[in-house]
Amino acid sequence: MSDAFPTSALIPAPGAKAAKVCGILAIVSALTCVGIPVAIVLGIVALVQQAKAKRLAKTDPQTFAPVPSTGLVTGIIGLVLPVVMLPFVGIVSAIAIPALLVQRERARELAVQRNLDQVHARAEAAVLAWQSRNPGQPAPQEAIIGELLKDPLLQGLKNPVDPKAAALEAGQAGAAGTVMVYAGREEDAGVTTWSIKLQARVRRGGEDHLLEREVVTHTQEQVQGRTEDGWEVVNPPADMPAAGN
Repeated sequence: MSDAFPTSALIPAPGAKAAKVCGILAIVSALTCVGIPVAIVLGIVALVQQAKAKRLAKTDPQTFAPVPSTGLVTGIIGLVLPVVMLPFVGIVSAIAIPALLVQRERARELAVQRNLDQVHARAEAAVLAWQSRNPGQPAPQEAIIGELLKDPLLQGLKNPVDPKAAALEAGQAGAAGTVMVYAGREEDAGVTTWSIKLQARVRRGGEDHLLEREVVTHTQEQVQGRTEDGWEVVNPPADMPAAGN
């Protein structure tokens, strides 16, 4: 009578199935790149469970079935793959991360640009409305700025760069992404121009850039006198030489 036990009567050694499952999960995690730390842990667990199952099967061969090498192979692959994938991950990160940052800056700049365009459109509408109500009178800059700050549509805007900062403020200096509105006055060739200035600071390529808009409220020439023919004479530019020189 043979002392050998039929293979079908033996049961799997504890740890054999766990080693196989952990090894397979380690390989899958390593292939996803982001799961490399998990793959290393699972690979170690697979090898530990494989060794445990082999030891039990060797100690009690009449109870436990021989342990296949699946857990050993998959555990080793799960440990080796992260080492192989690390250079690939580094290359991909070096390419993808800067591109992602550039795209994020671009998206924020476009959002700020949309806010600036909306404020610009509302400022033009406010100036035109004032001129229609008060023909021949220049639109007061501070009154227009006050209307913009109280405009319900503009109050609903969000700062895409700094969510904690306001989307619209009065003044010339503010947080990044905030549309700043202030009164402007410029003189050129004897002509004075009053306007509503709009600007917003954004980050592009690691440097600050200004997005600017302007709505002219009124202009005025500085008349010095009239010629014999009746033409008005305005102040000449500062760099223009005087007549006869």
